[in-house]
Amino acid sequence: MTHVVVVLNWFGRRDSVACVDSLRSGSPQAEVLVVDNGSFDGALEEVERRFLGVHTLQTGANTGFTGGMNAGLRWALAAGAEAVTILNNDTIVPPGAMARLAAVARGGVAVSPVVAYTQDPERIWFAGGEIEAASGLPHHGPSVRLRPTDADGLRETDILAGACVTATAATWRRVGLLDERYYLLFEDSDWSRRAVASGVSLRVDTRTTIHHQVSASFGGEMSYLGLFYYVRNGILFIRSAGGGGRLVGRFLRRHVLPGVREGMAGPGRRAGARRAVMAGAGVLAAAGHRFGPAPAPIHRLATRWSRLA
Repeated sequence: MTHVVVVLNWFGRRDSVACVDSLRSGSPQAEVLVVDNGSFDGALEEVERRFLGVHTLQTGANTGFTGGMNAGLRWALAAGAEAVTILNNDTIVPPGAMARLAAVARGGVAVSPVVAYTQDPERIWFAGGEIEAASGLPHHGPSVRLRPTDADGLRETDILAGACVTATAATWRRVGLLDERYYLLFEDSDWSRRAVASGVSLRVDTRTTIHHQVSASFGGEMSYLGLFYYVRNGILFIRSAGGGGRLVGRFLRRHVLPGVREGMAGPGRRAGARRAVMAGAGVLAAAGHRFGPAPAPIHRLATRWSRLA
């Protein structure tokens, strides 16, 4: 197998089928593996029925973005892939994109494409990013100072976008898989930082743009759990880079507390109070080194609160 694209499904059957359709029609030279993260929502069966030659894998349980993608990466590496792409299932990939990304990766770098919003194709979600010295956090929003683009259309970057990362098998083995402590959020920036530390250059291919339904998986209970993971994993990311209490405190003051205060001061004070509980739980989990999936009581709270909204 020359190039395997790993698509992770979790209760996203429609998105996953559309994503695979774009890959099979526009990147027929790439092998596709769809991993279902224990949702059993019929996505694998529909993919097998509609697309000849697409591989499927069932994890049997929700192991998070990190666990699900790692299962796919292990499968691809064991199958002899020369290059592997991890790809969000809520993306649409234009013709030729995977071939270009694989060609760039074979030069020894890890690469992401430009990522635009599906709902607003002219609006860019990712075109490069940096790790902010003041807070120790990764950023890739409109305020990021993008580096120059070289003659080949490649741009150096501090971080890649986990929505789509392509690297050779040798690079994945050199850097290692995604850190499953994160479960989801910050895992792509952590991998990017480890890649740079291991001597791998990171690039954005500005010639290639994919479309992404940003935050498609953050409805329902994830509207609360997302904050838990953001706080806990933000602290983990800072500490993993050697940042101390001052940087952690700055992260909480600048990026967490303002949103919590705003919610508690407005008409939705009850929802704001719930978000404060989730943020506090994230801090406590980081302090107690409780990583991986959210503790069961926190998950139950988030589920109950999402039904009351």
